[in-house]
Amino acid sequence: MPPHPPQGLYTPVPTFFKQDFSLDLSTQVAHAKKLQEDGMQGLVIAGSMGEAPHLTREERVTLVKTIREAIPTKLTLIGGVYAQSVQDAIAEIQSLADAGADYAILLAPSYFGPNLVSQQGIVDWFTAVDTKAVLPFIVYHYPGVCNGVEINIKTYRALAKLDNVVGCKLTHFNMSLYSMLASDPYYAENNFLVFTGLGQTMIPSLSLGIRSAIDGLTNIFPKSMVEVIRLYDTGKLAEANKLLIKVVRVDEMISALNVVGLKFAIKQVMGFGDRTTGRPPLSVERSQAIWDSFLPDIEALWAVEMSL
Repeated sequence: MPPHPPQGLYTPVPTFFKQDFSLDLSTQVAHAKKLQEDGMQGLVIAGSMGEAPHLTREERVTLVKTIREAIPTKLTLIGGVYAQSVQDAIAEIQSLADAGADYAILLAPSYFGPNLVSQQGIVDWFTAVDTKAVLPFIVYHYPGVCNGVEINIKTYRALAKLDNVVGCKLTHFNMSLYSMLASDPYYAENNFLVFTGLGQTMIPSLSLGIRSAIDGLTNIFPKSMVEVIRLYDTGKLAEANKLLIKVVRVDEMISALNVVGLKFAIKQVMGFGDRTTGRPPLSVERSQAIWDSFLPDIEALWAVEMSL
């Protein structure tokens, strides 16, 4: 049984593009190095925040290979797999392994939606991938981009037994599921690590024993997210909550503007990136009015970041 990823904070990085929409690999590496310096355990490359559907498999592999060569050790790399067929998922995992990824992360198959995608069907799909996967992988539970497909607790019990499944990422606010996964020793016994995919839930997650997160805000404010955990661990709960509220307010901007807002914020706050939009259909600039409405919150959290 392969080990699960080290516990800690992981950043789902965006994919940086040049003006002609080609990959901006120099910025990708510079941003990755900064995140490592500021305390990130690892990166998720070409996941949802990285616009996986808008990249070719070759480009997703290139991103992993480039970052792995630039940072050969001490940074865990999780490669995003964008596939609906079992065969494509297996092939992409092989490509990520060849490029130097440590783990893969796979969304549940969802094209036909919850009316046809049954819980047993989800188990069957991941089981088929598991039999030939050359990397351990994380089950990515994100109903918002999966046509409303959910994964229930019984399904998780089946998935946790698979040889190469080493955890899940929960990008939703179903705290009942968080609680059931965190409280049952069955998952730890099966080498199954639970990640929250939402920094807004960091303190509730910590209170349940979930100590790992794959959080988009760490792209901009990595030290602040590390500080939330430090304050919690040292018993300074009031201070941890106060800082988390600042995090939540900025996360509302990411909820409103998503990848485009995140890229613009990285450029404005950290100076990384040339093109601050995604590829079509995400090629429209962010709403300036929405950005301006969150600017005081962004500036407040940046003041904390600079103090750490």
